[in-house]
Amino acid sequence: MSAEVVWSPLAVSDLDTIWDWIAVENGEPSAADKVIMAILDRVDGIVDFPYATAPLDTVCSIRSDWRFVEAHGYLAFFRVDDSHVYVDRVLSGKSDYLRKLFGVNDGRSYYR
Repeated sequence: MSAEVVWSPLAVSDLDTIWDWIAVENGEPSAADKVIMAILDRVDGIVDFPYATAPLDTVCSIRSDWRFVEAHGYLAFFRVDDSHVYVDRVLSGKSDYLRKLFGVNDGRSYYR
């Protein structure tokens, strides 16, 4: 059975921000569309086997129930239950995403 994907308002806002940055700030609306579609497709691609993805604590020393997938340099962070994939955030893999996820002062000290 496939899980249903549920996007948080914050994750939707992240997608809007990503699109705006690529399309408006860099003047590449078609590239922005491709990146957003790649992120959406990547998340849709895990619904049958969401536990086959990487747990966040494989790349950091903070225990959590978050998992993640990558698409075009962006990381979609999500949680899984029996019938849902809850996408909480979509952040640049180049950002200090642990700071954004956990509100720690300096997330860099938690990366492995």
